Amino acid sequence: YTLLFNGVETDLWAKADPWPRDGRPTVLFVGRHEPRKGLDVLLAGLDRLPADVRVWVVGDGPDTDELRARHPDDRVEWLGRVDDVEKRRRMVAADVFCAPALRGESFGIVLLEAMAAGTPVVASDIDGYRNVATDGVDACLVPPDDPGALGAALARVLSDPSLAAGLVAGGQARAETLSMQHLAERYVALYDHIR
Repeated sequence: YTLLFNGVETDLWAKADPWPRDGRPTVLFVGRHEPRKGLDVLLAGLDRLPADVRVWVVGDGPDTDELRARHPDDRVEWLGRVDDVEKRRRMVAADVFCAPALRGESFGIVLLEAMAAGTPVVASDIDGYRNVATDGVDACLVPPDDPGALGAALARVLSDPSLAAGLVAGGQARAETLSMQHLAERYVALYDHIR
C-alpha cells in the first residue's frame, strides 16, 4: 500500500478576495456547533482577548442556541452557514484561524485551508491536527479543552506581528507540500511506476 495525503487547492484559497473589514482584530472559527469541535472552549477563552477583538463564528449545529445563551458576548458574530466563496473570503480576511477541537479529527483539512489562505492558525494539540501542523512552525498548538491556554495563544498571535508572519510563512509552505498539484504529481508517479 502507498498512503497519500489529503490535498488542498492552494490557488483557490490564496486568490480569494478578502471579506470587507473595519480594522478590528478578527478570529475565525469554522465548524459544527457540537462539543467535539470545541467552540465552547473558544468562547470561554474570550476573556483573555482584548476588548476590540471580533470573533466570526461560521457554522451551526445542535449546540448553537445553548452556546449563544451561555456566551452573550457582543464581540461574537454568529454567521451561520455560509457558502464556499464567503468562507474563503472570511478566511483570507481573518487575523487568526482558531480550531479548538477536543478529539476525533482525522486530518485537519481546515487547518490546511487556513494555511493556504495565509492566515495564522491556533489549534488544539490533538492527533489529527498534528498530522498537518507543527507547533511553532506553521501553527500554535495548545492543550485541548483549555480556554486559558487557547485565549493566551490567540492573544499572542494577534499582538505579535513577527510571530503571525512566521506562522503564515510556515503555513503556506506546509500547504504547498500538501497541495492538489503536488498530490496529482504523486499519483502520476505511482501510475508510471506500476505501468
